[in-house]
Amino acid sequence: MNSSSSISTKLKSMESLAEIFRCFICMEKLRDAHMCPHCSKLCCYSCIRRWLIETRAQCPHCRAALHIHEVVNCRWAEEVTQQLDSLQVKEPSVENARMCESLLEVNFPSERCTTHVKEELSVYCNSCDCCICHECALWSSSHAGHNFKPLDEVYKEHCRQVQEHAVDLRRRLMEIIGAIQDVEKNIEQVRAGKDQRVREIRNAVELMIARLDSHLKSKLSSLINLKGHLSRQSEEIETMLIEIDKKLMEGPKSELINNRNKIIQTIKDALTNFYLFTTTVKVDFSSELVPIYDNNTFEIQKYSTLRAKADPFYSEPLKVNGLSWRLKVYPDGNGVVRGSYLSVFLELSEGPPKTSKYEYRIELIHPTSSLGIDTNKNMVREFASDFETGECWGYNRFFRLDLLESEGYWEPQIDIIKLRFDVRAPTYFQQCKDQQWYINQLQETCRNQLAQNYCLNERLKALQPRGTLPRNHSRATWDSPSNIYRMDDGPSQMFSPQHPSNENHSLDKELEKVQHMESVMLT
Repeated sequence: MNSSSSISTKLKSMESLAEIFRCFICMEKLRDAHMCPHCSKLCCYSCIRRWLIETRAQCPHCRAALHIHEVVNCRWAEEVTQQLDSLQVKEPSVENARMCESLLEVNFPSERCTTHVKEELSVYCNSCDCCICHECALWSSSHAGHNFKPLDEVYKEHCRQVQEHAVDLRRRLMEIIGAIQDVEKNIEQVRAGKDQRVREIRNAVELMIARLDSHLKSKLSSLINLKGHLSRQSEEIETMLIEIDKKLMEGPKSELINNRNKIIQTIKDALTNFYLFTTTVKVDFSSELVPIYDNNTFEIQKYSTLRAKADPFYSEPLKVNGLSWRLKVYPDGNGVVRGSYLSVFLELSEGPPKTSKYEYRIELIHPTSSLGIDTNKNMVREFASDFETGECWGYNRFFRLDLLESEGYWEPQIDIIKLRFDVRAPTYFQQCKDQQWYINQLQETCRNQLAQNYCLNERLKALQPRGTLPRNHSRATWDSPSNIYRMDDGPSQMFSPQHPSNENHSLDKELEKVQHMESVMLT
């Protein structure tokens, strides 16, 4: 009992010591130990770094303000943890200590034979595959002539076999632990890769902002120079007007009469020299992240007639990077809002099969904005949605029908409504994906046309007589549908007169098809 209590005491002291050298964030063994300078708590460097970057800039234990460069590297902690690990290997674990205590306190009953209850099991019968006593082995008729072995030898053999399999199981356990460590390392690498990309993006954004500042400086410089020029002209004109007013109010009348022509000429010269020169600098700045909008204007003729039909109709398609966009308009409203609202939707009629997000704007144009009088009266709706091919997104309640005429968007005499829609990919990356999809579509179309031309050429060769060519036809050579088309000028030859005219007619038709496809491919 004294030995078991001493073991328990040692284990408790080791556990308390190991608790000190354990990361207080992940509660695991320290890896690359660092210490908070405020509370002296030890933790893993990856844990405290992740906490300070992703959560908040303060110690998770003492809540003091803390930055990553302030944590103290504790190289000695690794040696201490290694010593603790070696001691834990040498000393029995808590479970082993408890097992030893239970073995000391509890006496297991000896294994007895079921037939001879007073005899212990000491023999193993190989024939029956069971444990028996020596009485059964010597005298029992049920075990007569069987093969026996001492029970201890068989027990040791079975223990050896179990231990061999247990070794494989322990090896698998170490492999799994190693795999877990590899996964943890991979997790850190993934986080480091993400941090690297974040740093690259921040650096790129900082460079973009610097370029925008440079463009702003250039634009403001031209505007400030223009403002200074106009200010100087205004000062000179004010000085001249003050002198003219002084001559008119205070000067002698005879002098004014005599210098009238000179004063008028001076004013005319000033009007000629001090011309009104203004320029407008564009307020837009080019973006290196977001593409510009592509737009199209949809003019709805005979709106009242279309509203009476209440059927949807479509605008002309807008082709952008191989994608086809068009407006779908319900002049009298759609569904539950019929008769109350103008319903307008944007449809992706042609595009890639995968769903992608696009930004779009739908604008109801006021007639005064078309004349350049007031562009602020246009009603604009802007949104971003995930589009699939053939899918519509927009506004069921785009604009109230009773306000179209009262607010000037629709005049019954003209009976026209104008809509403009803008659409763009949210990033240049998405735009490049759309362009790549369009290039792949064009290449597939080209391959199909080459294959079709090849088949038509082979059919033409099969139909025409040997050694002759149809009239007005050049020899065309196709190595394969994927190869480049070659055409060699050859002599024009007529069909021999013995061939029937219907065969000539069919050959001419095939020839026209081939020549049409040749012109398409050459174009």
